[in-house]
This record gives sequence, structure tokens and C-alpha cells, in this order.
Amino acid sequence: MSVLRPTAVSGMTATRSCEFWAWVLLFACLLSTADASAQRFGRIEDTQSNVAYFYHAQPGEATVQVSVWGTIPRPGIYEVSDSTDLDKLLTMAGGAPVEPRQAKRDPATITVRVYRPNSTTGTSPESDRTLQFEAKLDEMLNGSVVYPTLRDDDIIVVETILPRQRFTWRDAISVLSSAGTLTLLALRIFGRR
Repeated sequence: MSVLRPTAVSGMTATRSCEFWAWVLLFACLLSTADASAQRFGRIEDTQSNVAYFYHAQPGEATVQVSVWGTIPRPGIYEVSDSTDLDKLLTMAGGAPVEPRQAKRDPATITVRVYRPNSTTGTSPESDRTLQFEAKLDEMLNGSVVYPTLRDDDIIVVETILPRQRFTWRDAISVLSSAGTLTLLALRIFGRR
């Protein structure tokens, strides 16, 4: 009768095998984290944030970078052709927030302003800006204003001022129902003594 004996594996061989696989795993991790970025153009590589960045220009075309703020559907930083008009830029940003006008209510007043860095001072452009253009949307739609040429670092602000709403019978009913609810609640709580 023969007895089966387990064969001992050399401790040195097992250690080398583990080291080999550890090196393979380390090499695979290093390869997977390598930067595989595409070729970068212009100022796009400088923009790595959550701010909306829009690029509307043909390759090789001279561009300006402007910021669009305010009550507009797509505010953000726009890099557009240097020949882009202000009205086309506002259209790219989603247009002014024109809502349907309700009966017996005044329309909202929408104002467009362009601020430009003051080049006469030595301070940073963010801290010293001058108002270059201001017009109501109605004036812009009528064609009675001349738009300024857009330049680098311009800030376009679209401001919407809603008309003051009058106190109506619906508001009165809302106030009366809230007061009645609070009165009934107080009677219910303090009436159980």
C-alpha cells in the first residue's frame, strides 16, 4: 500500500509569483491613469470648472471671449467670432426671458447692459469696468439703437424687472383662509384644558 504525501512548494517560488503579479497590477494601474487628452485649442484648455462655456466660431477665425449674466436661459462664458453682433450673442444664450403677458398687467422691463474693462487704469479688469451700452429690449427690437462691437472680457448683463402685482381677490381669499386655519388650530389646541 502506498501513502500519498503532499509535496511542499518552495516558499521562494510562491513569493516570486506574488511579486510578479503585484508588478503587473501596478503597471496596469499606471497605464490606465495616463493622460489621454486630445489636442487643445485656444482658451478652452484654461476653462476647467462648472461654468457653462460655449464656443461658437469657425476654426481659425478670430474670437472674443465674453460673459453673459442675468435673467437669460443659458448664462455663461461665450467665445464667439469677433464679428458677432450683440443680438446674435443674446440669441445664442437663449434670448431674453419674454413671457406671455397676462391681461391687465404691465409687461416686464428687460434691460441689456454691456460692461467693458477700463483700459486706462492699471488695475485688474474684473475690478474696474465702465458701462459701455445700455438699452431696453423694446428699443433693441425696434432697431433704434446701435450695438457696440464686442471685445474680450466684456460682460453682458440682462436684467428683468417684473411689474408690481396688485392685491387681488385671490390674494385676499388666501390671507383669509390662512387666518381661519390658524384660528381653528389655536382653538383646537387651547380649547382642551
